[in-house]
Amino acid sequence: MTKKPTGIELFAGCGGLSTGFLDAGLHVAAGFELDARAVDAYNYNHDYRGSRGFIADLNLASGAELLERAGIMRADFVIGGPPCQPFSIAGKRQGKRDIRADLIGHFIRIVDELKPSAFMLENVPNLASIDSGEFLDDVKAELRALGYKVDHRVVLAADYGVPQNRKRLVVLGVKGKRTVRFPDATHGTAERPYLSSAEAIDDLPDAGEFGETGIFNHEPTMHSDDMIERLSALEPGKRERGSYHDRLHPERPSYTLRAGSGNFSPLRPVHYKHHRVITVRESARLQGFSDDFLWPDRIPRLQQYRQVGNAVPPPMAEAFARCLAEQMGWTLDKAGLAGDPSTRPPAHIYTDDERKALRTARLRGASLGKVALSAG
Repeated sequence: MTKKPTGIELFAGCGGLSTGFLDAGLHVAAGFELDARAVDAYNYNHDYRGSRGFIADLNLASGAELLERAGIMRADFVIGGPPCQPFSIAGKRQGKRDIRADLIGHFIRIVDELKPSAFMLENVPNLASIDSGEFLDDVKAELRALGYKVDHRVVLAADYGVPQNRKRLVVLGVKGKRTVRFPDATHGTAERPYLSSAEAIDDLPDAGEFGETGIFNHEPTMHSDDMIERLSALEPGKRERGSYHDRLHPERPSYTLRAGSGNFSPLRPVHYKHHRVITVRESARLQGFSDDFLWPDRIPRLQQYRQVGNAVPPPMAEAFARCLAEQMGWTLDKAGLAGDPSTRPPAHIYTDDERKALRTARLRGASLGKVALSAG
């Protein structure tokens, strides 16, 4: 049995799953993702830890090709979250009739080709209700036919120390075991309550240029005067009726952060104290990313928000990694996979003025409010 396993992440995005597994001490050799900007962020934040991101069309790539590109002979575990839009409550509810649902089929195909000892598939909770649950039943049946003990559960990220009420469906599979275990909750009790929004972001200064704050990815969003006036009257934990913005409550976990797709940019939560939507850095904090996880200037800010919203919260991923390692008898090497983030090239290549000009050029109407939109 492999004591120090190596795995890969499929549909990796910027690598939230990889981050959590590396933080736990399990080596993720590579992450595969079609979006070049997400791969850029993946490499900036994982290459120094021994994990490399690759652009790959997982509709076409074979398991053997993935191993070759990752530079490994075997994948002991496969993790990933195939795009969830076909199953999202906010989507069209097309389920397996949507061609994108085939990406889950390709996850199964790659598991079949690589024959890892364990896998983790993450998706939206609504996956369990598509076709009255038949689709998920079919997915689990196919995986069981490959020789895995399989189970699924809808989990709450806040249970694992993520300051966000984010529910996700996780399918776990292990070989050679009678049962498959899910990690116990670490938070949500009187002794260890859920982390609140304020506990995650209250130590940050108000949003500003890097030269003003020294905080990466913490630039403000421009709002119209009308929007600022409305947000200033919005109470914590409430929704602004005109724009549908939700305001964070400082004593509760955040609302679920959403990613959006295509030209759709979801409304971001409003800070509980400042009259603006939260920054990328605040979003990352609420998703459980450390401040060492940076998005370089070359990645547009809208993409940064989307990558945060698409990611699996690293603390949740870390809890699952530790649980799988315990079940499989794997040795964790947390210190050996920490890496040194200071060895990376600078994340900022623009001046504050250049970065501000780019934000203005890419201004999105939803942040300005209906009045500004009608005037424009």
